[in-house]
Amino acid sequence: MLLALLRIGLGHDADAIGFAEQWTAGDAPQVDQALQRIDGHRLVIEAVDGAGLNLALARLHRAGLLGELETGVVVHRAVPYLSQLGLPADPAAQLALARTGRSRLAGVIRDDSGGVCISGARLSPWVAEHDWWVRAVVDDQPLCDGLVRSITVRHAGPSEVVAEVRLGRLRRRTRTGRSLQLACDPAQIVADGIPRERPRGRRTFWAEPKLWRLVMP
Repeated sequence: MLLALLRIGLGHDADAIGFAEQWTAGDAPQVDQALQRIDGHRLVIEAVDGAGLNLALARLHRAGLLGELETGVVVHRAVPYLSQLGLPADPAAQLALARTGRSRLAGVIRDDSGGVCISGARLSPWVAEHDWWVRAVVDDQPLCDGLVRSITVRHAGPSEVVAEVRLGRLRRRTRTGRSLQLACDPAQIVADGIPRERPRGRRTFWAEPKLWRLVMP
């Protein structure tokens, strides 16, 4: 099987042998350029953490390749969701799996702006320390309707998300379901550690159980 290596936020690795193609990228245009040159190879994505991996997956999704192109993953800092899927913690073991393992469709969290999350997202006031109003429901279960500090959404299972609202310094509430829907004062969204560029006032997040063609144990 022919393999291609895409390194996100890392320098060129002279010791990375056995790849038909190798690229390095630090932003969306550079990732797009690499994806345009993929020619049926399995793509191994190497990144420091989930933020770098999110960049690659977002561009794969935009190009319509996320569910079609076989991808292996090598990350140097633990990504909880990947650990839940059974990926080994050691990068060398991850690379060995990426080379020889079988691909299956794995889940991601999607949102109605076209974004994807691997582990999850956090929403907070666009202007720090300001009062922040949010009305949110998880499926038909009310989560909050009033002033809150932040909301997080993450995987609860292949077809579920768990949403948690921070109401105060020690007060929190959680709900689990298929989707989180919210309307709010302008919000900063940070998905897998990557801040979105513009404030948002409405958003829906949901679990998509089979969207990412990932090499897994």
